[in-house]
Amino acid sequence: MDPLEHASIPSLVYLALSSEPTLTGLTALVLGAVFPDLDALAEEHRSYLHSLMPFLPVLLLGLHLGGPFLLFALGWGSHLFLDFFTGVVPVAYPLSRRGWGLSIVVTGPGNFGVELRLIERYPDRKHDYRLEIGGSFALALLAILTAIIRLN
Repeated sequence: MDPLEHASIPSLVYLALSSEPTLTGLTALVLGAVFPDLDALAEEHRSYLHSLMPFLPVLLLGLHLGGPFLLFALGWGSHLFLDFFTGVVPVAYPLSRRGWGLSIVVTGPGNFGVELRLIERYPDRKHDYRLEIGGSFALALLAILTAIIRLN
């Protein structure tokens, strides 16, 4: 999942559910949502910042402090949640490199079915980071337009 998707999806949820969204809150949420991808600078992309080890203390601090700190933590959590469906998340990194994810396959239309598979493997080694922006650009535009409308 690319940074535009990671930023747009929680932004749209925040703008839809918050009774009084703020630019500060939206900014903290977006920063938290893209923050875990900084571990792309490490040897493995989904490593340190995709683990629950650093995330849980930040979440507890956010719950204690509230406001933008909580929104940053929720953005980070949304990133981990979304990555769970697009690969594996190593929840105990660096204690264990093993990660888990969920694969959802829908078949149809004649023989409709949904297949859920738990994935257990190690994250892929770092590779050249290539960002392809397609449908996520439209999603980002939708999030920006919604923010303009809701923050006025």
